[in-house]
Order: sequence, then C-alpha cells, then structure tokens
Amino acid sequence: MGVDLPETWVGHQTATACSLRRDTGAVVHRGETVGHIHLAGYEHRDTMALDSSCRLYLGTENGMQTAVLGDGQAAVVAEGLPGQAVRAISPSPVTPGEAFVGCGVRGSGLYRTTDGGHTYTSLGFDDEWVWGLSRHPTDPERLYVGTEPPGLWVSTDSGSSFERVDGIETLPSRENWFFFHPPFEAGHVHGISIHPDRPEQVFAGVEHGAIIYSRDGGVTWAESLAAEDIHRVAIHPDDPDRVFVAAGSGLYRSVDAGETWEQVPALAGEYAHAIEFDPRSPERLYVYVATDGAPLYRSDDGGDSWVGVGDGLPDARAADTLRLLPGDPDAVVYAGETDDGSRLFLSRDAGESWRRLALELPMVWRLAVADGGGSKR
Repeated sequence: MGVDLPETWVGHQTATACSLRRDTGAVVHRGETVGHIHLAGYEHRDTMALDSSCRLYLGTENGMQTAVLGDGQAAVVAEGLPGQAVRAISPSPVTPGEAFVGCGVRGSGLYRTTDGGHTYTSLGFDDEWVWGLSRHPTDPERLYVGTEPPGLWVSTDSGSSFERVDGIETLPSRENWFFFHPPFEAGHVHGISIHPDRPEQVFAGVEHGAIIYSRDGGVTWAESLAAEDIHRVAIHPDDPDRVFVAAGSGLYRSVDAGETWEQVPALAGEYAHAIEFDPRSPERLYVYVATDGAPLYRSDDGGDSWVGVGDGLPDARAADTLRLLPGDPDAVVYAGETDDGSRLFLSRDAGESWRRLALELPMVWRLAVADGGGSKR
C-alpha cells in the first residue's frame, strides 16, 4: 500500500453525488504520530472551497456532528444531541438534509433532523436504546428501527408512528440473547438489511444473539447463526442470495439467502464490524476488523480472497465508520480512534493510500454519507 500523495484531492460539487477531483500542489507532512500509531505521509493541505453537496453524518460519543468534504479536508458545519452516544444513522435517500439518528448506552431515543443536523426532533423511544435504522429500499416512507431491549419496529409514514414487529420474541435462541451494558443487558437488534430486488426478505443481526430473517416482509421470522455476536449484515447488490455477516468471530458468507453459512477463512477469528460493497463493481467489498495498525480489508472477487488496506491506520473499536462516497466508489472514508477521540482518513484509490483529514472529533461510533440529492446510507 502506498503512502505518497503526488496530487491534492479536493471536493468537486455535482448535482446529485459526492465526488472528488484532483488538483496539483499537495503539501505532505511525513512521520507524524496519531495517538500511538505512526503515519507516513497522511497529512496535506490545499486552499480550495468546501463542497457542501458531500455531507458526512458523524455519530459520536457526545452527539452528532455534520461535516462537509472539500478543501482537501473536512469541516464541521452543524452539531446536535450533546450528551448522547449515537448508535445508528439513516440519511434520507430522497430529501437532502433529512436523517434519522438513534442513541443508546449514553442517552436513548430516536431523533430526526430536516436541516442537515442543525436541529433535531425527538420521535420517541425514550426508554430504549436505538441501535439499528434502515429505510426500505423501494419505499422511503418505510423505516425499520432496531432496539434494546431487543425489538424491531416499523414506520410506514416516515417516522410519524411506529408498530412493533411480532414474531421475534418467540425465536428459539431469544432467551439467551444478551449485551453486557446495564440496565438492559439483553442484546439489541441492528444491521438491518433489505435488497431492493427482494424487498419481502428482511435480515437483521442481534448482538450476542443470532441472525434473524423474514421471507414475507416481517410476518414470520426464523434465525440462524444462533449464539453468534452479530454486528452487520450486507447483501450483494446484484444477487440477493449472497449475504455477508460481520461478527465477533469473523466474517460469514451465505449463498442461499441465509439458510446456511460458511466462515471466510482469511478473516476467521477477527472482530469484524463494518461491511461495504462497491455499487459499481459489486464483486469488490470492504470489511473493517478491530485490529490496530491494519483494520481494513478489501476483496475484489466477491469475498474469495482478501488483501489488507490501510496499514498504519488506527482501529475504531466496535464502530461502524467505513463508507464509500456516492458517485466515486474508489473514494473511501474511515474514522479511527486516537488517544483523544477520533480522526477521519480518506482514500481515493480503493484503500491503496490514505490521507488524514484535519478534523478532530470525539470518539466516532457511526458514520453515514449523503450527497446533495439524497444518501448512500
């Protein structure tokens, strides 16, 4: 993996997508230390204008921050929900500036912003931790919410009202679900994933529980990978039968829509969390594992083989902070932990080289990316 930066990367505004163009004149500062990680050539600056069409929603240990990309860097333009630890973010795919935010462990509840993170409105769940948020891929008014104590809720009116999804409480492994934080210590539902070509099929993960799934839009439910510590579920963009799961014991893959699973040998035993498919080249996917100094992996053949990318980057603990930029899938953004919080890192060549952005943040637990016309996720 290279660390030389022969060009400056700056924000380039488009009508409907975050993308980056290149300019010359980079200033590279080598040999800096970030926390206890020594980085070689990850810092540079330039003087181009910020691009407000590319918005980063940063869910931190102390509330939400909204940043825009550009100037070869990122700048915070809005803050909200102080004192809340953010556990889930779902930007609108159709309405710029709108996003749902879930909080838990420190704080609780579900919130909505319609102005890009300047103000937030409570939507309830005051006595629950909200860990999972996912919009239906063909019906943007339908929102799924995963909670602790373990529950799955659905709104059909974009968050105005919610109905509890039945059938999860009677699953065979339910009595064994747990999470180690009081007062609930009960496990939580997150990693909710739905494929647009098979919208009646709903997957979700239970941290310290199982994979739960429905084939009929949530009327009935089944489970698999019982007793696993499930973090994220990702479905192949072109094949709804191919499903990946990031878990505390590694990465798992199914080719039959979750009926059976195999562990990916290259990542067996790793604490896997985030999974990202490249929408333009769906055989390419990225995985974050909590390994200090080499936390990111990329596969270019649908998960058969893997290469490490991001040597020298700090890990992010149990966070979901890896995203591709809409409109420019070779551009990858990642938030890693440092001694005093988190820092953002940007790659424009699919993880082969990285640059640290000059933005200091509280510990970042969740990251979502939105463009001027909607969102990626």
